Amino acid sequence: MQSARSQMPIQSVCAVFCLALAVTFTFASRSTLAESQESSWLAGVNLDAGSFNRKGNRLHFDYTYPTKEEIDYYTVKGATVFRIPFLAKRVIVADGDGNLAPSSDLSILTDLVDYAATKNASVILDMHDYGLSRSGKLIGRDPGAAEEFADTWRIIARQLKDRPNVIFGLMNEPHTQTAAEWLTGANAAIAAIRQAGADELVLVPGSYWDSAHTWTHNDNAKVMLGVQDPAENFVFEAHQYLDSDNSGTHASVVPGAGAKRLRRFTAWARDHGVRGFLGEFGWADSPEAHREGRDLLCFMSRNRDVWLGWTYWAGGPWWGDYMFSVEPNDGVDRPQMKILSEFLGGRAPDCS
Repeated sequence: MQSARSQMPIQSVCAVFCLALAVTFTFASRSTLAESQESSWLAGVNLDAGSFNRKGNRLHFDYTYPTKEEIDYYTVKGATVFRIPFLAKRVIVADGDGNLAPSSDLSILTDLVDYAATKNASVILDMHDYGLSRSGKLIGRDPGAAEEFADTWRIIARQLKDRPNVIFGLMNEPHTQTAAEWLTGANAAIAAIRQAGADELVLVPGSYWDSAHTWTHNDNAKVMLGVQDPAENFVFEAHQYLDSDNSGTHASVVPGAGAKRLRRFTAWARDHGVRGFLGEFGWADSPEAHREGRDLLCFMSRNRDVWLGWTYWAGGPWWGDYMFSVEPNDGVDRPQMKILSEFLGGRAPDCS
């Protein structure tokens, strides 16, 4: 899957547990995962974005984080989870002696986690670095990269280990490394999170842009079964778009994509007793795209034994005229929100 949608200029383009449960999903073994299908449906939106403008580093100029008002808008619509992208280098910084420590950005994210808790919503902290460590090394391939990645998550987890509504999104769309290389880094990061005393849910992507559509066409299907989590509290995160190359960079959609593109991943997960979370998907404003988007949501709703939920890409005012944006325009809901609202708040509409 291509990353062009995340690299667009800010000017042009610019989540997950209900606290009523007050627990994380802790699975005794993979064979028991399917038993949790009656759990709360986790549905929400990605919000802009601590990952904007990777070369700049000026908060609220080069990049931003969501506001409480944005969280209010989407929770009123029924959202119970927010996926909030960030860059590792902005959240964890080195002091003059080279020692790593949390930055003020992590304090901002922590405040958002705490505010979301007051709205019975959770926050996925999404490290949006495309398979690279804080210093830009390729995780799993470059010397020291996996250790650096693990250290970054250890510091984050140490600060947030007492927040039951936080979810650790290990990495957005690793793609250059092989699945085996990526697994090395993923397992190192999970071990570091648990060593920090954090037992919350971890979302684990595969490599190759983390596409659900191609998951069983490459070695993600075999290699990623090697995930090791002492807490047994993880699910696989996948992404899925509906255009011709699955990239999410085109307004057009492929007929039938909404009903079909998650089938193989779903069958794979069910066969192996694991679960999935759709961290990214979106569609443009056209009758054809709305139809395929609703079919995608219906597919997940019908397969809740596998799917834990989803976060739509994307919301927030910095997206501007981005074709997938669900940020209200002058107080008016976007057309996509009408469809999403059918499925938010635990609702299960008629998908027959």
